[in-house]
Amino acid sequence: MTNHFQPVALHHASRLINHGPTVLVTSAHGGRRNVMAAAWCCALDFAPPKLTVVLDKATRTRELLEGSGRFVIQVPTVAQLRLTEQVGNHSLKDDPDKLAKAGIELFDLPGHDLPFVQGC
Repeated sequence: MTNHFQPVALHHASRLINHGPTVLVTSAHGGRRNVMAAAWCCALDFAPPKLTVVLDKATRTRELLEGSGRFVIQVPTVAQLRLTEQVGNHSLKDDPDKLAKAGIELFDLPGHDLPFVQGC
């Protein structure tokens, strides 16, 4: 599952999103998990590295994030274009099967209680 991960020095991490890509935001709380696409993510500071992301208060992702206080930002690949479009245009509030319909495969990393999207 994690064999596609490559370490990036923390002081270089902002380079992954500095060009303004659409990112996937994952969150989890109370046994619920969600993934949404967000085009409003950018570097906020470099030392220490910080990101900013804008999530509408009406989204399920924001609700889960506020419940847990944590989220994951992931950069999707070109091969995930359709998946990214689907999670960006469908709400978990309206469609409980949103993740399955989009073909999202989530996995967990030891020591983290948040879901990660396979392939990012």
